[in-house]
Amino acid sequence: MSYQLEWVCQPNSHSHPNCRGTKFFWPELVGKKGKEAKAVIQKENPYISAVIYAPQDAIVTDDYCCNRVRLLMNCDDGCDYENATVFQVPMVG
Repeated sequence: MSYQLEWVCQPNSHSHPNCRGTKFFWPELVGKKGKEAKAVIQKENPYISAVIYAPQDAIVTDDYCCNRVRLLMNCDDGCDYENATVFQVPMVG
């Protein structure tokens, strides 16, 4: 499974984030399975339109998107991200 998705970023300034929603960080999801984490994020912040799986050592862009959460997984590229565990605190961006 690839961790690349097509979607449109809703950018915002990192120094002045004004993203919609009431929850932007999910520390309680570290250690949870990817599929479960994705469902929780989408339920708790319906403005997130892209929850993207990535391996823990992925090189990611530094752009800030109000509608994106990256799930860094304890998993290599090509593994089953939905059943791998979340490695780092998921956050909007």
